Order: sequence, then structure tokens, then C-alpha cells
Amino acid sequence: MLNTINIIATAAFPWRTGTAILALFRAFHLAEKGLDVVLYIPWLEPSEQILLFEKDLVFSSQKEQKEYIHAYLPPSTGASLKIEFYPATYKKQWGSILPTGSLSQNIRACDWLILEEPEHLNWKHPWNSFKPKATRVTGIVLTHYRYYCQHAFPYLPFLPWLLERYNQWLISRHCDDVILLGSAISPLPHSQQLNTSGIHPSFFTHPPLKEHSKTIYFMGKLIWEKGFRELIDLLADTEVQEIDIYGMGESKKAIDEYAQKKQIQLNFKGNSSQPAQDLKEYKIFINTSRSEAICTTTAEALGQGKFVIIPEIPGNDAFYAFKNCCSYSSPQAFNEQLQFALTHTPEQDEQIHSLSWDAAIEKLLKYYNNELV
Repeated sequence: MLNTINIIATAAFPWRTGTAILALFRAFHLAEKGLDVVLYIPWLEPSEQILLFEKDLVFSSQKEQKEYIHAYLPPSTGASLKIEFYPATYKKQWGSILPTGSLSQNIRACDWLILEEPEHLNWKHPWNSFKPKATRVTGIVLTHYRYYCQHAFPYLPFLPWLLERYNQWLISRHCDDVILLGSAISPLPHSQQLNTSGIHPSFFTHPPLKEHSKTIYFMGKLIWEKGFRELIDLLADTEVQEIDIYGMGESKKAIDEYAQKKQIQLNFKGNSSQPAQDLKEYKIFINTSRSEAICTTTAEALGQGKFVIIPEIPGNDAFYAFKNCCSYSSPQAFNEQLQFALTHTPEQDEQIHSLSWDAAIEKLLKYYNNELV
């Protein structure tokens, strides 16, 4: 019988990256089911926190960060989620947080251990020993690392192949079974494609769009791999020459310079501490990123009743059935979808419940009980 669950994440809120937010809410909603859940997240020193968190969010102690995280979560109706930290450091050149020691030595024994991004957690410490600590170890693969590597090292074609093989070995070594969050990720032994993530409930409560509503935005990390070159090039061939951008990242200056050459105005808004509130008046979300297994910000926009304009790629397969999804496969199709979204009103869509955490956790527990085929 399932009673105790440990979840180890590669990132920690308030870094607004999918790997931090998805792990946090997965753990919270499992705890709401009455399960004894501990979420293990990386602790960064204040000097590194300022590289990732908003300017006024620097925590001098783990207790402060823990209180901030609990305040962000919805009101609890059951046992409260337990949060523990592990020592870590931020590698700016990789854009990733990495553990600074062995993780397996410092976690409690449990029935089910979930490793979020199992390859990432073990890159520097491949000899971690998780299986003696848990009856079952499941990896959730969220990130298309081969894609990132291909774009970071375009002149070293063997490197993405080598990284993928190393990742596959790490995942097989540490996990009994694997959940692939989207079809963009190559199949692995003992793996199943299953979207076990949801969106914050605040995205389901929003007023109808007004005539003077803001028009277009993008939210994501400010790095080239999030599709900024494609976004700018596509907009340059349309009548729309301006878009609001939410997020932070090391490529902001270069992205802005490229946009100016193409005469596209990017309005950088920084990180949002309350995205559902800040984004509620927008009508259209454009996401040209091709790097995700499945994109949380696209799901949030659909949940909030917006048009989403996205490329036709495997990582977006889960979104095509939604009424307000406008997909494209060419610059001409992008322009047509943009014109449609500008001149129409988003429809109500009963399918958005499938984006909720209730639906996601139900699928995850069925998966654990081998009730999904």
C-alpha cells in the first residue's frame, strides 16, 4: 500500500521554471490525497539566488524560502507538504542547478521515490544509490536535453548523441520505470508517455476579455533555445511588430538586439510573481519554442481561455485538440493563424479540466497502481 513518497526536484520555486513549479505542485497535490510526501529541492546561497530569483527575493535561510513556497501554494485541505533542501550550485554556463553532493545518502526511506529529471540529478554523481531507499523508483523525464545540446554546440554533432547515451544510461541505472512527459523525448526501456502535470488553479478563474484587452505575450526563459529567433523572424513578416515578453535570462541583450534589427519591439516585463493576474487581460499567447517535452505556459494560457499560437512539433501534441489552439507548420500558416486570433474571440472549452492538477494526479496514481495501459 502506498503511504510515503519522496520527490527530488532539480529546481526550486521561486525560480519560475517548469521543473521547479511542476515538481512543487505534484508533491503538494499528492500530499492533499493524504499521502506522506517530502519534496527535496536545491538550496542555493544568496549570491546565486540573485541570478535566478526576482531582485527582492533573496532568502538568508532555508526557513524563509520554505515559508515563501508554502504561501504560494493553494490552501491545504489535508496534511501539509514537507519540504527539505539539499546543497546545490548554479552553473551559469549550463543554465542549470546541480547537486553538490550525493543525494541518495540524505533522503528518507519511502514506498515511492520520484526523480524529476533523473538524468540531470545524477550528471555529476552517477554513483548515487537510490533503489535501496525506495520500494519503487520512477523517473519523470521533462526536458529535451539533446535539443539544447544541439543548439549550444552546433559544430560538435557527436556531443548531443553522446549526452543522450549518457542520459539513457543514468536513467536506466537509477529508475525502475520512467514517465515521459511528452512525445518529443525518445522512448526508453520501461517508459510510458504520460502527461502527469497540471496548472495552478488561479488560471481557471478569469474575467471575460474586454475590447481594450492587451493583445500578445510570451512567457519563458530569455535564451535562444526558447524560440526567440523564430518568433522575431515570423513577426517581421506580419503586421504585428510588438509583443510583451515575461521572463529573465542571460540572452536578453542579444535577443533584443536581434529584434531591433528586424524592427520588432520586445517589451521586457521581467519575471511575474503572480502570472495568472498579470496575464489575464491578454488575448493571444505565442510560443515558438521547440525545446520542451510539454510546455506549462502553453497549458496555462489555454486554461485561462486564450488563443495559443504554437508550431506543429511532437512536444505540442497534447494541445492540438483544444478549441483555442492555433498551430502552424510554415510562416504563411503562422500569419494566417495570427490574423485569425486577432480578429476572433476565444471559445469556451470544456476540455480545460484535463489541464488541472486533479486530473494529473488521478493519472499519476493510476500509473502507480498499473491501471493505465
